Amino acid sequence: MTHGQQSSRQDRSGRRAVSADLKDRRRSEILAAALRLLSERPYAAITMSEVAAAAGVAKGTSYLYFPTREALFLQLLAEHYLGWFDAFDAQLQASAVTNLDGWIDGLLQDFARRPLLLQLMGVLHAVLEHNVPVAEVLVFKRQLAQRVTASGAALEQRLQLSPGAGSRLLLWLQAIVPGLAQMAAPPAPLRAALLAAPDLSGFVIDFSAELRRLLLALIAGLRTCPETLHDPRA
Repeated sequence: MTHGQQSSRQDRSGRRAVSADLKDRRRSEILAAALRLLSERPYAAITMSEVAAAAGVAKGTSYLYFPTREALFLQLLAEHYLGWFDAFDAQLQASAVTNLDGWIDGLLQDFARRPLLLQLMGVLHAVLEHNVPVAEVLVFKRQLAQRVTASGAALEQRLQLSPGAGSRLLLWLQAIVPGLAQMAAPPAPLRAALLAAPDLSGFVIDFSAELRRLLLALIAGLRTCPETLHDPRA
């Protein structure tokens, strides 16, 4: 190989590296812009045009990285889940968590710090999974399943649950948490009207209080009736 050929190859490698770095940076900027918008307004009110403008790129450019709005926010949810599971695992390992109440306290406090996670969880099944290629959704599901399995096993050890109970509880949380979060946050006019009607005020709930009650009931059931984990069709 001549010196000129070697230099040309090195130049091409350098350009590819710069190009890859630029793509990674631009992708991160688009995700960050989407996250900023989500902190200001509901998911349904955000368009890809707004995300692109906030990221400083053309709308067409944003589609090179994320083919649909749903694909973009599914990736955001995947990153938020990663952060949540990391915090969940760290809390389980903390010496302060020595009983059920301590674990629930930590869990509720962590959810209170993650309103965007709750919002994204609320649109996962009804919205995000419906306009993303199945292969991409399966990648997301496999990543989630791995964390559910690992964290569930650690939860079983900490709370003295039977094998499989921790993973099942974490799976249930995927439905319980966004449902309660949405129920606890009705539009302000509706909330006021519900509170003013004695027969309807029970529909105004406190997210943390209700989640605590549900967790206590579920864990009590898992401890006393572990057979509920078995598939009734088996």
